[in-house]
Amino acid sequence: MKMFEQEKIPLAVVGATGLVGQKAIAMIDHHPEFYVAEIAASDQRAGQTFEESVCWREPGDIPKSVCTLKLKPIKEVNNRYVISALPASVAQEVEPALASQGSFVFTNASAFRMHQDVPILIPEINIDHLSLLERQKTPGKIITNSNCMVAFIALALEPLMELGAIEHVSVVTMQAISGAGYPSIDSIDIMGNIIPHIAGEEEKIITETLKILGTQTQPASFGITVHVHRVPILHGHTVALHIHFASSVNMHDINDIYLSRNQSWPGLYRLYHEVARPQPARDIGPYDQSVHIGRIKQGARDNIIGLIAMGNNLARGAAGASVRNMEATLQYNSSRENRV
Repeated sequence: MKMFEQEKIPLAVVGATGLVGQKAIAMIDHHPEFYVAEIAASDQRAGQTFEESVCWREPGDIPKSVCTLKLKPIKEVNNRYVISALPASVAQEVEPALASQGSFVFTNASAFRMHQDVPILIPEINIDHLSLLERQKTPGKIITNSNCMVAFIALALEPLMELGAIEHVSVVTMQAISGAGYPSIDSIDIMGNIIPHIAGEEEKIITETLKILGTQTQPASFGITVHVHRVPILHGHTVALHIHFASSVNMHDINDIYLSRNQSWPGLYRLYHEVARPQPARDIGPYDQSVHIGRIKQGARDNIIGLIAMGNNLARGAAGASVRNMEATLQYNSSRENRV
């Protein structure tokens, strides 16, 4: 084992060869606290090296630290910290087994998001929801990301709750094809086209957003109307939000509200004043963790605000969210131990 690895915390990535698993591995490669010690995928690939088995889609080369790591069957993973990039159908069975053996599972799958004892964690919004872990009976725990579109919706909405009570939010999404995994949509279906439906997505946006923005036990109570669209761009989810408040709001306060959050979370929000920004091709980097917000405007009435929010669906909405959740959980557990 290399000297630098002895000073870091080992973790496992399961579902390592997919787009989310690859992004997680790339983001962990230079992480100051963690390193990838185990990788796992389907039983058919067990025994192959990562380099042999993966169709690498990240910028640059495969990190040398994982090239020769051999893929394990998922049931043989034994690290305390696990990033799961498994599909929900597989996660439903595998992730509780990992938690039962003592692993903290940071999952991208939707399988457990709506379980009452499992937090959908966005640390900048609802770090207190980690108290739900105390209700989980297993020695390990399951902590979920939100849906990758929900991450940008919730992060855009939560600061605006300072303006007053929200009554209703209209949501129209434009979601990149990488959000469907790889391989996914046939090029003949998406090139030069927009698909105005993604199975299960509208329901996830409603229920997950309300759970995240509520308390540990009670979801938020405002209404949400959603239309989703798959659009022919590779990376970057965009959403148009029209937010209806119970009373009039001053749109000139909005920039200051977002910028004040950057004092606690540097770089979390990037604000644009040009009428044609933000744009995925111009404004999103491959490991971008920011929420890009523009086109802020008053609606037809003074209790309505409209805006555009956008972000990297893999680096912030999926794999990067797991990494941030892992960092936040370790800090939360450490501070809790110190208090005790």
